[in-house]
Amino acid sequence: MIKLVAAVRRRPGMTHAEYADYVREVHGGIALANKLTVVKYVQNHVFDSACGAIGDTGYQVTLPRDSVTELYFENFEMMAQTFADPYTRDVVRPDGVNFSDLPAALSLLVEEKPLEVPQPGPGAVKVLYFLKAAEGLEPEVFRQSWLRAHEDVLADPAGPARYVRGCEWNPALSGGGMAEYFGGSGQPAYEGYAALWFDDGEAVAGIRAYEEALRGHAEKHGAFHQPSLSFFLLTREIVVFDDTRTEGGAVA
Repeated sequence: MIKLVAAVRRRPGMTHAEYADYVREVHGGIALANKLTVVKYVQNHVFDSACGAIGDTGYQVTLPRDSVTELYFENFEMMAQTFADPYTRDVVRPDGVNFSDLPAALSLLVEEKPLEVPQPGPGAVKVLYFLKAAEGLEPEVFRQSWLRAHEDVLADPAGPARYVRGCEWNPALSGGGMAEYFGGSGQPAYEGYAALWFDDGEAVAGIRAYEEALRGHAEKHGAFHQPSLSFFLLTREIVVFDDTRTEGGAVA
């Protein structure tokens, strides 16, 4: 299974609350009315975030986001069917201008990989941590370096492990996202993101501890990501539909 992801900023003149209501009720309803070949559709509504590193103006290319869409497909062929369908062309895509700052959209195609954590739990807050690979680092080297750092960081029971209730690593697949469809062709390319779950009230402390531990690991073993171009989003997950456990197909 593959997943198409889009991190979106609200269109000019729209409040965050207006955006959230529209994406959930209107755009989500359009998707639910005709699922096409999408088997699962998740909206992650952002309520807090942070980007960049002090003293480095490179962060200015990373923009605030209001939600992150996750669309699941059985394979590339099924995804292609959805985006070639007249319903996507004539109904779903035109609705984007009603809520999205299209040039700011960031998209990537990933493979979701659940990872074990020492203290699992439901976790009410889902943090999406987008990582930009260190300059010149090959994608496979980046993935291996991040996983090694992640495992080392969570091996310390007194460190971030005490906060993390769940984790999924989403490495980018070749072919990238669909910048032309979502409108963000000028956005930086990201090599993947982590989805981390935390309890309410511990999310900021947890992701800060995780972020700092990754930086500390990089200082000892070599940099694998660029903190100034990486960012994290604190979200509430809304599952519009989930047909992954049933037969049949499904939209965005």
